[in-house]
Amino acid sequence: MSTIYTPASHKPDKLLTGFISVRAPELKHILASVQGTTSASEVASKFGRPSGSGLKTNHVENSLRFLNAVDLVESPTGDLLDTVERINDRHIEGLPFEARLLYHCNQQDGRQSHFSDIHRALLSGGSRTVNASRDNIRKILKRETNYHADYDISWTDPKIDMWVTLAEQLGLVTETKDGFILSPCRALMYDALLLAPTSSSDGPDYDNLIVDNGEAQQMLNWINDNLFTIYEDRTGTPKIHPAIADVLRNMAEDGVVDLSAPGDSQNKVKLPPENLNDDSRGNRQDVTYVSVHSKPNETAYQYPLDQLLTH
Repeated sequence: MSTIYTPASHKPDKLLTGFISVRAPELKHILASVQGTTSASEVASKFGRPSGSGLKTNHVENSLRFLNAVDLVESPTGDLLDTVERINDRHIEGLPFEARLLYHCNQQDGRQSHFSDIHRALLSGGSRTVNASRDNIRKILKRETNYHADYDISWTDPKIDMWVTLAEQLGLVTETKDGFILSPCRALMYDALLLAPTSSSDGPDYDNLIVDNGEAQQMLNWINDNLFTIYEDRTGTPKIHPAIADVLRNMAEDGVVDLSAPGDSQNKVKLPPENLNDDSRGNRQDVTYVSVHSKPNETAYQYPLDQLLTH
């Protein structure tokens, strides 16, 4: 079921990356604790941290404000420190928290669109990985977002750190000692493919747990515009970014997805080869249809937060 997406009321002006104390595990548990109209003090008492001077609740208040900023909660009284309730619950029912939070972050406009622009900027070089030094990330962000008239953002280390922490916890990127791995986890890609419209006449939904010959370009276009960057180049026949292609290829090898292209098919996308030294037009795989099957009960198909609970 998919109902109309409704922006929250009384949203804070603070930049999403300005919520530097926000963490995905707390967001997930705090959101789940909001059932009906809930007292904010009840949420704070449940998730506050004991200290010598009493219960510390600033992180809870910041989490509620962040959830409000991305249209997941609002206050019926207009004061998040009074009462809070969930919104958009029936919009794409059943979608796991990680994919839902990314989707909501990508629905923000104006200055708040900077959150999704960070991922697009990091993938702009066409590489599977990128140097994770904050100076390098800042350089990329300045170069790739200077065209954006809606915002003028100072890309400070805390803002970058906030995005990196949240993106990694949601399974969008992985930070290692050698840099960022830009491939999303298979769980996120799997849910993205299930969620995406499979034809131009459909909207997003999470009702079906399989996809039979969905239109690849339609599905990947929607994911690119609403969840995370898919393409390296969209001109002409869209070319899938190598970091995304790796995940799709792994899932195909696992038998979880089928990527096909009948000889006379239209609206193709191009999948680059595993060895990018061989990346030329003749070595790119055409993909017109995507089928999605059930996923295995394996760690590789779990979100990072779920892996923490099972290990």
